Amino acid sequence: MLPRFSSLKAKTKKEAVTALAEGEEVTLVAGGTDLLVRMKRGESHHHLIDITSIEELQGVVAEGSRIRIGAATTHSRVSTDPLIRESARSLGEAASGIGSPQIRNMGTIGGNLANASPCAESIAPLLVHDALLTIESAEGERVEALAQFITAPYRTTLTGREMLSLIRIERLEGYREGYRRVAKRAAWAVSRLGIAWAIKEAEDRFLDVRLAVGSCTPRPFRPRSAEALLNGRRREKWLVEEAVKLCLEEIRQISGERPSFIYKLPVIRDLLRTILGGG
Repeated sequence: MLPRFSSLKAKTKKEAVTALAEGEEVTLVAGGTDLLVRMKRGESHHHLIDITSIEELQGVVAEGSRIRIGAATTHSRVSTDPLIRESARSLGEAASGIGSPQIRNMGTIGGNLANASPCAESIAPLLVHDALLTIESAEGERVEALAQFITAPYRTTLTGREMLSLIRIERLEGYREGYRRVAKRAAWAVSRLGIAWAIKEAEDRFLDVRLAVGSCTPRPFRPRSAEALLNGRRREKWLVEEAVKLCLEEIRQISGERPSFIYKLPVIRDLLRTILGGG
């Protein structure tokens, strides 16, 4: 049984941000796959604004060296879009593994980011693609890097008067790219850990290495020290091992020692060895 609430189905961005500015205790609904679960547990949200039908918030479009993704675009659409598959493969693979088909058809990429779960599948590949977020309100809009947008588990820089409207990511051409996750079962399960990567190489030399790790730290992150060590250098076993070591050390520095690291860190180590070794 859901708590009582009122709702508005916004037809335009202007209508949505106006309702946010004028209302009290207003909550946006994109896919609702996270919000409705919390409401069923008793969490109260008195006024809901449904933004799922706003055309301005949907779709995937090329924009020069970047790709524009509307915040209300579903995971299903992201996972099958040809442009994503061609130039942001890790994001397509991550989106295809979210929940069940029903959840992928309802849940949205913007909702995934605004919820800011440490195990959200889309965050690691979006970090690899240096995602920029457009955030709108009745006062105007601002652009923020995803790396700064999430401040803590389930916390972002969004205020109660703002709406995430657009995600813009870099198109990566000529990269070896992918996403791997570990979960208790293949579907209907949250990730215990996930790694996204995009690696550009030539003649067995790392030209550009981008890695992102999720579900091991309070928020997914890029291991910059490991990336810097690899970039511009020839791939050799000792170098890969040193980069893996730096990545694991950074996870420990961010999170401290956790009981789950007994199994998580060896899995991350082996995945990174395979990814960086060309597997």
